Amino acid sequence: MDAGHFARFAGANREANAQIVAGLQGLAKRWGITAGQLAIGWVLGKQPRFVPTLGMRTLQQLDEALAAKPLTAEHLAEVEAIAPRGAIAGTRYPAAHMAALDSEKR
Repeated sequence: MDAGHFARFAGANREANAQIVAGLQGLAKRWGITAGQLAIGWVLGKQPRFVPTLGMRTLQQLDEALAAKPLTAEHLAEVEAIAPRGAIAGTRYPAAHMAALDSEKR
């Protein structure tokens, strides 16, 4: 199934979500980190006891991930101004798949 079949990557949802991604990439660039480090840093900044499960294919990706640091409260606020809870447009998966996901039944 190509990305266009997922609501988050189709039509107006794609455009809205691309704006959020661009904003987050801009923050990462301004802070001198990668978008991946921003994501890991967000998790570590929000919940220091969480251990993000990371997947990577190269040593470069591993080095990048291991260099991530928790975001400060100020940085977290900037991220959440660009991507507040519920800002992502479209469902995660098509309706038939969504119905089967326990994590989406809350």
